[in-house]
Amino acid sequence: MLPAIGIQHWIAPKHGAAGNTVRYSRTPRMKKKVLYIVSNVVDSTEYDYLVQHWDRTRFDLEFLLLNPVIDCGMQRNIRAAGYACTTLLYTGRGQGINITRTIMRYLRATRPDIVNTNLLEATFYGLIAAWLTGIGKRVYTRHHSTHNHKYHPVKGVFYDRIANRLAHRIIAITRSVEDILVNWEKVPKEKVVLIYHGYDMSAPHRPDAEKMARLKTKYGLDTSKRSPIIGIISRPFEWKGLDHSIPAFAELLREHPNAYALFFNWKSSPHIERYEAMLAALPAGSWQTIGFDPEVIEFFHVFDVFIHVPEDQHAEAFGLVYAESTMAGVPCVFTRSGIMHDLDANALHGVKTVPFKDKEAILARTREWLNDPPSVQQRADFASRNAAYLHGVIDITLKMEALYKLYGSL
Repeated sequence: MLPAIGIQHWIAPKHGAAGNTVRYSRTPRMKKKVLYIVSNVVDSTEYDYLVQHWDRTRFDLEFLLLNPVIDCGMQRNIRAAGYACTTLLYTGRGQGINITRTIMRYLRATRPDIVNTNLLEATFYGLIAAWLTGIGKRVYTRHHSTHNHKYHPVKGVFYDRIANRLAHRIIAITRSVEDILVNWEKVPKEKVVLIYHGYDMSAPHRPDAEKMARLKTKYGLDTSKRSPIIGIISRPFEWKGLDHSIPAFAELLREHPNAYALFFNWKSSPHIERYEAMLAALPAGSWQTIGFDPEVIEFFHVFDVFIHVPEDQHAEAFGLVYAESTMAGVPCVFTRSGIMHDLDANALHGVKTVPFKDKEAILARTREWLNDPPSVQQRADFASRNAAYLHGVIDITLKMEALYKLYGSL
């Protein structure tokens, strides 16, 4: 039994209340057990889909979360799907040695066959713990691209190289990530497996009038007084292309003085002061910043144009908003980064692509959409065609089969 200090006990999902413990049998299993270790995630469509589509007849599945809160929506969803999920209380890197030891004790107690780590702390501590205990084949999913090369070229890249050495396999979520691993970091190509994030692409995302009305009220948005509405969903990091999209919107205001820009996922970052200064220079009442909202997808139906223009091919590791926006049918202006670089731009409808770091092109393509806006029916047609195309590229069923093939090979 593991100590209860700083840890939520191993919970059998069907037993319910926190504090019920499970004694794991050490008798041989008929199926391999996969343990996902994830850090600093409290809500996630990715892992919700994973547990919804997991095939219990092939592999057992369990989760270990490293989080600053002992309970979260992600954990509740995993348990509701019938899988064990344990949270280790983790609030900072000062706990590094202790959290690694605790993970080692957890691994010895639960004895997974395969450990798949996700995100920085889970990957660093989880791979070290798995290596030291000698339990399980080690896999990590690379969720970032060049971030450490750009902003943490010494320590960050060092952590990446340790993870690359300790892992038996590395999941690259796009070809851009694969390129960084193989060509920049010299990981042997046979160690890297390309598996796109998977999402339910079975149908386009239809507008929900009730949800949209509630969200408009929540954020005080009156579309009868402000038009057109420009949407940007980007954390305030420079690699997101805000140095070009904000000035493009400033120019657009000269032609459309009632235009309004909504900036979602706005939260503290090393670059936030620069972008807030740029926004403050815009006319009062022409923009609004909003933090993370899990229902942001509903706003795609409010936007007249959605802009997502990361600064280079590798800036996005994946870029879920590319898929979400095209599935909603909103007119889009994109650069080709992350998953968008892997997609056939000609197969997507309602999308105009622009060169990287090109304010004038962003403005020109946005102006084109506003001068000849698609009808409601045309937007619905964009959504249907895009859903059909993406279904064959990043549908969740494709991801699951690729994961089963990987885990079965270890």
